[in-house]
Amino acid sequence: MLRVGLLVCLVLSSGWMLSGHAMAQPSSEIDVQAYDLNMSKGLIRYNQGRDQEAEEYFRRALKANPTDPDAGYHLGQTQIKLEKYQAAEESFRRLLEINPSEHRARLGLGMAQYHLEHYADALNSLAEAEKTLPTEPLIYYYQGLAHNKQGTYEQAPQRFLRALALNPDLGPEVHYQSGVAYYKQGVLDEAKSEFQTVIELEPESELSRSAKELVLRMNEPGTTTSQKRWDLSFNVSAQYDSNVVLLPIGIQPPGGTTGISRKDDFVTALFTRGEYRVVQTDTWTVGTSYSFFQNFHSMLSSFDVQNHTPTVYVQRQIGAASLRLQYAFDYVSVGRDPYLMAHTIQPILTVPEGDDMYTVVQARYQSKDFQTDRFAINSTRDGKNWLIGAMQYFLFANHTGHVRVGYTFDADRTGGGSPAVATPGLPTNADWAYNGHRASLGINLPAFYTVKPDLAFDYYRQEYLNPNSFSANGTTVRRDNIYMFTGTLTRNLTENLWVAFQGTYMRDQANVGVFDYRRNLNSLSLGGQF
Repeated sequence: MLRVGLLVCLVLSSGWMLSGHAMAQPSSEIDVQAYDLNMSKGLIRYNQGRDQEAEEYFRRALKANPTDPDAGYHLGQTQIKLEKYQAAEESFRRLLEINPSEHRARLGLGMAQYHLEHYADALNSLAEAEKTLPTEPLIYYYQGLAHNKQGTYEQAPQRFLRALALNPDLGPEVHYQSGVAYYKQGVLDEAKSEFQTVIELEPESELSRSAKELVLRMNEPGTTTSQKRWDLSFNVSAQYDSNVVLLPIGIQPPGGTTGISRKDDFVTALFTRGEYRVVQTDTWTVGTSYSFFQNFHSMLSSFDVQNHTPTVYVQRQIGAASLRLQYAFDYVSVGRDPYLMAHTIQPILTVPEGDDMYTVVQARYQSKDFQTDRFAINSTRDGKNWLIGAMQYFLFANHTGHVRVGYTFDADRTGGGSPAVATPGLPTNADWAYNGHRASLGINLPAFYTVKPDLAFDYYRQEYLNPNSFSANGTTVRRDNIYMFTGTLTRNLTENLWVAFQGTYMRDQANVGVFDYRRNLNSLSLGGQF
């Protein structure tokens, strides 16, 4: 991270030497004694780290000599150190209005614009400053920073190298930021070399700690670090399903004569996903993806499931947090017959809380249109689903493991009114409206003898709103308590390929018999990410 105070100290030192003394002004326009006194006090307070007082003294010096470039420049740089970036930009612009040839103000303006995240403007200001201050190292340093933030990483290392040649005191910062630029390009050998230099120069610093984390991340098998614009992943699984009942995205048909519960089968499942990011910077990402799922049952081939999901999204980085908004369309078929079409809008907010915790908050609106081709009663389940939830992650063991805890509320509204009694054997839209509460707990452990374990437990309580037509007398309001235990063992084969064994046990304790089931699903998978 940028150590603003140190860098601004370097700027003030070089700025004072460049200008020497205050420009001579007619005595009738300035109060020389007040200027000298406040300027001296401002510099002393600044060097003592008393930045608020320094700012006030520089203001007084500027008031005593309104056209003095030193007072204006030092005021702006102090405001940068105080993180008053908008005020600093205004100070430097005012100085340039008075004296357009004040080259130090171009540098200060570029620094302020960088901190305001106006990276293109910052690069323009710094390029102007470079014309008259070709040996000022901070020009090149801030150019490198701006290129990193813009995502033009290939242009950053040469800027940092120039800054380091002019001022070796910038060494740790320059090597770290150069490492980031190489890391984002996927030039991992160069990135590791730069980060290692940071660790050697300042082994106990915050920069060093961050550099160590990035080196560990690069050394993890299967981790994709390249700043390429596309990703491709796949998964092929051989499964044994003791109760073929669940369909994609958590939707099941009822059991009994209209469903497929209480039948086991061997299943081959294929999943692939591709993503392309049209825009990819440290601030904005705009992309699209397409995923495809297909399973093949050995005996129940008429229940083979296929799911197509195109998605578009936009993501904004807000400091350390990120906000993503995505739209997805699902087209699901069962036995090659249309089963479901769903439209989903979903915002997702990820907020880090320190180095070892972060929270993911999501909301969702989904419109579901069930088709009657495969199941005659399917269209009675058409409806809208609203969801909101959060998952808290706690990282440990140098971020190689985590504990996660979450809660989600969702509601299905399918219409059908609120009948006091249902007609047995005659399903309606009123059967399917519910409120759901899901509690989740999981732990992902560091690799043990090259095998990485993950354990998860979910409890899902569905409280339906009306009497259910599948009950014997039509007066029972359906309640489901769903328990799910999952254990996964993953082993990386290469940097891009892995193999995993997963066992899942599900129990739906429903008070309406046709929905009550147990299920074991065991799978052996080969997966990859490129």
